Amino acid sequence: MTDIFYILFSIIPLILSSIGTSIGQGLIGKHGLHAMQLQPTSANNIVKFCIIGSAIVETAALMGFLMSLLLLSNPAVMLDSYFANFGVAGIAIAVGISGLCAGIAASFPAIAACKSLARQPFMQTKILNLMLITQTLIMTPNIFGLIVGFMIKANLTTTTTFNQAMQLFSGGLSIGLGCVGPSIGLCVFAFAALSAIGINKKSYSKIVTFTFISEAVIETPVIFSLIISFMILTQDIASLSPLIGWQFFASALCMGLSTLSPGVNSGRTGAAAVTQIGLHLELYPALSKLAMLALAMIDSFAIYGLLVSIMILIY
Repeated sequence: MTDIFYILFSIIPLILSSIGTSIGQGLIGKHGLHAMQLQPTSANNIVKFCIIGSAIVETAALMGFLMSLLLLSNPAVMLDSYFANFGVAGIAIAVGISGLCAGIAASFPAIAACKSLARQPFMQTKILNLMLITQTLIMTPNIFGLIVGFMIKANLTTTTTFNQAMQLFSGGLSIGLGCVGPSIGLCVFAFAALSAIGINKKSYSKIVTFTFISEAVIETPVIFSLIISFMILTQDIASLSPLIGWQFFASALCMGLSTLSPGVNSGRTGAAAVTQIGLHLELYPALSKLAMLALAMIDSFAIYGLLVSIMILIY
């Protein structure tokens, strides 16, 4: 039975990443065709946007494929230890969930870019630049998940106890759950930012600056989850409490769930602000200050989760 569970867990990164990628690419194609109907003269540029956007979205599926391939190409682990399956499950969560979220979320900047290009066909280069920036930032949680997945995989062959198994599983759980909220927030904000350029082309420079700051704040919770994953996976458990495995799990669950609401709602707040910047560019100083204050307050809840998660690991 051990090898069956190993195989099933090993294909989850590819399955979830492929689902996210296929949904994302389908959305890009659908809205790209709609943009062509609105502005037939920009059809060639819209096609280019769709191809570039879909290529970036494809990265999520490639990461899932890479991890599944590496897991399935190591049969020695497959039959070595029952506890290794916990680590493979952690990899499935870390790479699979982050890939699912990234595949769908990274499509929204491309969708908004196609629509903005239909409205502002002479801003092709500027719209493309912002699309690439936002898509790249949305893909970073998936990269974090892959890094944690490699860390877990490196320890699979030495996993022989329950505590070690929970250590690997929890390391993946923290980053896997931690990707969900920020990914949603990043895609909501990116969609609004690119749509705002289509509304007011004069707002481009202000929106680019606001985008860098806002997306950095929105992404902060997933960095907290990455920190907890690192802390869990680098702990020497030989001399620690017999209950340390459950402490790992509690810490990962606390941190992962603490990122959900801050990630989503900071994205919604930033999206509302950037939309107003596009509509009322003269109010940029006031809108940006209020938005930064709101984003900082929202992120404080993720900070609380980080502190509690660290305390669980320490005590």
